[in-house]
Amino acid sequence: MKFFLPVAFTIVFCGCLRKECRDIPGGYEFEIPVTLTPAKDTFHVGDTISIMSTFDDMVFERRTQQEYLLEDWNFFPITDIHKIDTSPYQNGMPFFDMIISDTMDYEQFMFSDNWSSLTGTYSYDSKIYKLFYKVVPRNSGLYCIYQASAQSVDDDQHFPGKCSGISSRTAVVLNDNTDNNIEFLSESPDTFISEWIPSRPMDRFYNGGGYCFYVVE
Repeated sequence: MKFFLPVAFTIVFCGCLRKECRDIPGGYEFEIPVTLTPAKDTFHVGDTISIMSTFDDMVFERRTQQEYLLEDWNFFPITDIHKIDTSPYQNGMPFFDMIISDTMDYEQFMFSDNWSSLTGTYSYDSKIYKLFYKVVPRNSGLYCIYQASAQSVDDDQHFPGKCSGISSRTAVVLNDNTDNNIEFLSESPDTFISEWIPSRPMDRFYNGGGYCFYVVE
């Protein structure tokens, strides 16, 4: 009897799950677009680099290959800049000026380890999400910018059709993942950058909205 009851419970529980809830390995993975312009491999000090993300609230999900209605969803956007021509790599944010509209809830945040990032939320109006800002390099070097989502795996935000107990996260697709100069990672003297990130490029670079570039005088 001690063996039968757990087995019977499992059968009943699994039978109650909707068919579409039984095969979502790793949880939901939403996909949102970001555009970086101009898309170049080399900028000059003083150039303006624009980052924009605009999309409607029917958001594509990779595991189920469906779109879901995400109303006033918090994607937890975060921007990091790495200066990768040193070992260890450095926080690149101090080497750039930030231009952020007053209409955006997005600002620089200093963490306890003195690492700084841009954090905040997307604006959401008339079923459209928007986030935009500009960065201007002040020093030469080799950099990578990451426009990512810091949505936690235990995030309990709800959306219509969500399967109970299934986590969700967000992947960022920057410039349609068209190269984004990922080969520049190999030029870093820091093996975390040159070896660890490229060993799983989709998870560690592309899904985090990675883009690398040189800045020259």
